[in-house]
Amino acid sequence: MSRVEALRALIKEHECDAYLITDSDGHYTFYSLSEEDRRLNWITECQAQCGLAIVTLNNKAFFQVPPNYRFLAKVEVNTDVWTLGDDIVQWINNQQLSLKRIAYDPRLTPLFIIEQFSALASSLYPIHSSNNWIDIISKKETSSEPSKLTPIWPLDEFRFAGQTSIEKVEKLRRNYLSDGEKKYTLIITAMDEIAWLLNLRANDMECNPLFYSFAIVSCNQLWLFTDNPHQDLQYEIRPYESFFAFLSTLKDQDVWLDERTSVIVLHHLSSTGVVRISRSPIQQMKEIKNSVELEGFRQCHFRDCAAVCQTFEWLQKSMENDALNVTELDVAKYLESRQREQVDFISIAFDTISASATNTALIEYSPFARKTKTLIARDLFYLDGGGNYLDGTTDMTRTLHFGQATQEQIQCYTLALKAILFIEMTGFPCDDTLTGCYIHSLLRAQFASINNSNEHISFGHGVSHGMGVVEGGIFISDSPSLATSTPIRPGMVIAIEPGIYFEGKWGIRLENVYEVIEDDQRFIHFIPLTLLPYSRPLIDVNLLSSEELKWINVYHQRCLQYVDGGTWMKQQIDLFL
Repeated sequence: MSRVEALRALIKEHECDAYLITDSDGHYTFYSLSEEDRRLNWITECQAQCGLAIVTLNNKAFFQVPPNYRFLAKVEVNTDVWTLGDDIVQWINNQQLSLKRIAYDPRLTPLFIIEQFSALASSLYPIHSSNNWIDIISKKETSSEPSKLTPIWPLDEFRFAGQTSIEKVEKLRRNYLSDGEKKYTLIITAMDEIAWLLNLRANDMECNPLFYSFAIVSCNQLWLFTDNPHQDLQYEIRPYESFFAFLSTLKDQDVWLDERTSVIVLHHLSSTGVVRISRSPIQQMKEIKNSVELEGFRQCHFRDCAAVCQTFEWLQKSMENDALNVTELDVAKYLESRQREQVDFISIAFDTISASATNTALIEYSPFARKTKTLIARDLFYLDGGGNYLDGTTDMTRTLHFGQATQEQIQCYTLALKAILFIEMTGFPCDDTLTGCYIHSLLRAQFASINNSNEHISFGHGVSHGMGVVEGGIFISDSPSLATSTPIRPGMVIAIEPGIYFEGKWGIRLENVYEVIEDDQRFIHFIPLTLLPYSRPLIDVNLLSSEELKWINVYHQRCLQYVDGGTWMKQQIDLFL
């Protein structure tokens, strides 16, 4: 409460009616915000890294929470202070709030957020102070220059990228920036797009091998803005902090901005020509993987799945010895230690979700952020982990039970498995109807026999190539957006993770990463890259068809063929025979 009241004092001091808090770091980076950029976490006291919040002067505060963080927010957020929901604008209208002046930080607010507020009568008031208001009340020192800068290193273009940076830039210019007589200058603020385009990496953040940077690409020039140490980069390098001043020199040029670009960029482009705000062409390019990238994805999954099998074998032996008192945090650390032993490992791709008992209902729970539980044989447990490798990124979830599961738990696990099998066994026409929203509806339909009052999350996302777990252009969700309406195409790599969660009780989730391919008849298929056994004690075979059982057996043979899964993998697969 004191944090919110301190913010209200600033709102009053600046004669505003509310303050908007985003989840952005100015580059709209997924799952790798540094501690100083986790302002939304700090003000809400919730570990959710995604969302949007507003604090008003009249004792009202709203936290817009994504579906996958909803249960977690209910546990962690003080609901005497915050109202939780999924649409800030609708809440403002329903409350009939008169917010004539909503302050926000233009450095940290994406353009698409501003567009959402365009229907309100309120006036959005950008705060151009160098200090964010959350930083002021949290007593954090802020600077225009990032505090942690690591050396930039080149990705081996032949072994891992499959294309040279020169080829990528030429393709960008030829296919997107040159449109007849119109020539666009692309302004890039997303660090994963810069890293992909230039085949460069660094370690400025925990879960993504990226470096603090901006870039501008025209039809004949390329500027890279970074202060990171580097050697032999064949670009025009300028200081990171000079980026915004440089924007004002782009006079009379037609400019292309991604909708996730921060508002402050637009403020510095007042003298340019046409400003096109639409999906970044680099996002469109990098979500279709080439043959080298796809082979890398296959290879890194073989290694990462072996690390998961080693973890589960250790965990199973530990659970047989109750005196060891293994915690959720112990499992997360053990998995990371096994991943670090794998060839070409860079970092974990996100904070590992290691959850047991009631924590399995929280969906995005992390034992690093809360008091960790000791695993008990009578409880469900699931592990959701992934790694960044030089040749790709992994993301998997498996649910286990070391005792006797209830019939309801077995039913729900089996339905989650059927949801995955349905996608794998179906050939989809290659047309614009195959979207994340459509896949979500198919996944969710598998849970139709379960009471609809429970939370069924049929979620998924594109997976980047060695640069973090989320490829922002594709999402599997029922929330209308550009990412859920973008057609799924061959060459994409997508994680699918159906689950069901009983609030305050338990949850079950399964997750595989898939390569999207097209056959000779132009049908789309989802081929699993994740090769890990399913849990036979949690499956009701009476709910599976003979075709589904055969499919599982073929899948398990692939697991044995490609993954060094040790004794644990063989034991799990033998249970099906």
